[in-house]
Amino acid sequence: MPPLSKPLSAIGLCALALLTGTAPASANDAAQAKSRLEKLGDELGQVLGTLRQRLVERDSLRSRLAEADRQVAQVNTRLIETERRSTALQRNLDELRAQQAQARARLDVQRQALARSLALAARSGNADRLKLLLNQQDPAVLTRQLRYQRYVADAQAARLGDLRRQLDAFQERDAQIAADVAALADQQRDLEQQRAQLAELRAQRKTLLAQAESEVSRSEQRVRAIEQDQRELNDLLTDIARREARAREREQEREREQQAQAAVEKAPQAPTGAPSARLPPAGKSPGSAGPLVSATPTPSLPGERFSARRSRLPWPISGQLKARFGTTRESGRTRWDGVVIAARPGSTVRSIHAGKVVYADVLGGYGLLVIVDHGEGYLSLYGYNDAILKRPGQRVAAGEPIANVGDRGNASGVYFEIRHRGRPVNPSAWCGG
Repeated sequence: MPPLSKPLSAIGLCALALLTGTAPASANDAAQAKSRLEKLGDELGQVLGTLRQRLVERDSLRSRLAEADRQVAQVNTRLIETERRSTALQRNLDELRAQQAQARARLDVQRQALARSLALAARSGNADRLKLLLNQQDPAVLTRQLRYQRYVADAQAARLGDLRRQLDAFQERDAQIAADVAALADQQRDLEQQRAQLAELRAQRKTLLAQAESEVSRSEQRVRAIEQDQRELNDLLTDIARREARAREREQEREREQQAQAAVEKAPQAPTGAPSARLPPAGKSPGSAGPLVSATPTPSLPGERFSARRSRLPWPISGQLKARFGTTRESGRTRWDGVVIAARPGSTVRSIHAGKVVYADVLGGYGLLVIVDHGEGYLSLYGYNDAILKRPGQRVAAGEPIANVGDRGNASGVYFEIRHRGRPVNPSAWCGG
């Protein structure tokens, strides 16, 4: 958390002015806001250009990823079809091989029978034909017997040729199926490699797409942040102009009222000690041991105005002043707009006067901050808190607990300010003790 000694930022001051409706905004605030708005416009143009480029890249990657997904799906479809065809061919091959085995068995039986027949014919040579010719008396019978032997031999030769052709056909088909299976296996391996390559490509593109999505998201967030800043600055400029006009009107009305009531004003006035009476010399830092202050309330009349309690208000907590109004801060470039009162963490912080809580939240270097509006343009601010006990809109009485001191180590304490119409005033001129 930044040190609470920093002055309120322009936006913080505007927030306070909106709460009180009385603090005029300076021309410097408006100039800074306009300059910031112009810079934001330039930055927004650059970020929008980057965002458009990121969107084009992301859309291109999305298209390429979709095409890769389609290719993977096509390869998977072809792979499944190839596996199906391979399985069917393998089943057909197994059936043909079983048929060939049976055909070979039958061929072996016939071959053995034919071999015996041929062997017998070879041993007898032409003796049987000659003997048949010599023994037969009837030529017709002889012709029929010779013809029968020739039919038997032709039938055996035809059967042998048929078996050989059938075996050759089985072998050719077996070779063709084996070649088909080998080709399908090669195709399947190619498809597997292609699918792996496509899957790798898809993974790479998904990684790039995720990166592109992240860059687009960051650019969109930056655009939204810049647009939000622009809206806030535009609102700030509008509020500055409106508050300046109202402040001028109030000032004119206040001058008229003072002139009209100057002669008849009889209310007792509180002591008007100079705010600078308690200030240390300009440019000097506060000492390590400041004066002690007390939160003990002093007598007051019911309904007494804040302005009538000058120099008689209690401090919000008892303790030692560690930083005093108007003294130089650590940076040496700014001064304290309030005081810091040393206190134990958890100690109770009390409202110095009756009023209405108008802010109870975190505000920059002030940490948890409570602001009470006491009317007449007077605000009291209580920072460095660890807990807030009141909500905005609640009314509080003088001395009522509103917060607890935060734990800041050796520097624990309460930051306390009093402002009148947006300008810080010296709390030591208002609080006694």
